[in-house]
Amino acid sequence: MKNFLPLLFALLLISCSKTVITEPPGPLFNPYDTIQYDQDAVPAVPLDSTSLPGLHQYIFSTKCAVSGCHDGSFEPDFRTPYSAFNTLVYAPVVKNTAGQQFTYRVIPYDTAASWLWYRLTTDDAVLGRMPLYDTLAPAQRNKIREWILAGAPDLFGNVRNQPSAEPGLYGLVAYLPDHNNLRVDTIRNGIIINPFLVPANTNLKIWFGLADDKTYPFFFTYNKVRFSTNAFDFSNAKETPLEVTFTPHYEWLFGYQLPFFLSTTVNTGWFKPGDLVYMRVYVQDADHQTPTEIPDNGSQSYMMLYSSFLIQ
Repeated sequence: MKNFLPLLFALLLISCSKTVITEPPGPLFNPYDTIQYDQDAVPAVPLDSTSLPGLHQYIFSTKCAVSGCHDGSFEPDFRTPYSAFNTLVYAPVVKNTAGQQFTYRVIPYDTAASWLWYRLTTDDAVLGRMPLYDTLAPAQRNKIREWILAGAPDLFGNVRNQPSAEPGLYGLVAYLPDHNNLRVDTIRNGIIINPFLVPANTNLKIWFGLADDKTYPFFFTYNKVRFSTNAFDFSNAKETPLEVTFTPHYEWLFGYQLPFFLSTTVNTGWFKPGDLVYMRVYVQDADHQTPTEIPDNGSQSYMMLYSSFLIQ
């Protein structure tokens, strides 16, 4: 099911609509610009050419961290060993192959699944081999290969564990139980990121499509949904429990018949005609200490609008 999450995001991104949420533009933020690097804190390890400090000094900083190329303008960030490690090992791939073959830039012990190694060795004429103009000698590429196969350790020799993704939303469907289960999530004035339209003073049943990398949806805990007329303030929002079923409800969405395991029923009489009601789901998987809020205040406006309905 987790494969449907990128599908939803792709479909939403290519849609366009005039939204009711405005967010002021601002400069792009690079978190590594705020770090004060203390050179005395670098561990006293031999500058082995297959270690991260060695790779940074002999390859990454000289071949890649030049003006306009991995110098903090975009990731991977090769300005320091710290930024190189944190934007390589288990860092998500942005520019991928046509078949979306890779998930992370570097996966410890696995060159075949590491995007970095693919970019250093590929003959793909569209992507191109890195660094620019293919200036690495075979021996230099082999140093990077040895580092990955050794677990891609950090400056202290530690191997990073694979992160666990938080649950994500790949879609929702909604019906009116008191009106022959009329489906209403498709009534969005022709644009998928518009709120869907519902009548006042009626029951509304909503199924949420949620997926996780390790936890099946029927093993989620916490399981609540909140409703607010303020897109960014859910502190006093109305709340209902999410009911979980082991037998999924299937519905067609985005051209696929998708499974939905969690649902809630809310009466739209809680709100008045003309209200735009935003929804947030709260579920917790087995790998996190607190529930995940979907969407949250950091989500794109189109996700907030997709997860909303307008009272008629």
